[in-house]
Amino acid sequence: MNLYNNTPGELFFGIESSTGGDCGTIDAGTTADWPSYDNSENVTVTFAAYPFSEPPTITPFSITIPESATGMAVTIGIYTE
Repeated sequence: MNLYNNTPGELFFGIESSTGGDCGTIDAGTTADWPSYDNSENVTVTFAAYPFSEPPTITPFSITIPESATGMAVTIGIYTE
């Protein structure tokens, strides 16, 4: 599974399934590749913007993918007008 950050800044990500979880950061315009989540069920991916603050001012965004496949990508972007 590829996680692509199509935003102008660094993002924190979390990815998990019934077999485990991982997390880290993705620089702007780059991809994090997690092939261990290919062909898994109920993979949940969460994104949150940096910098974190106390109390949090930005709610993380998450999506659950019922069935993943090799080469599947999850992309997050920001639209401004």
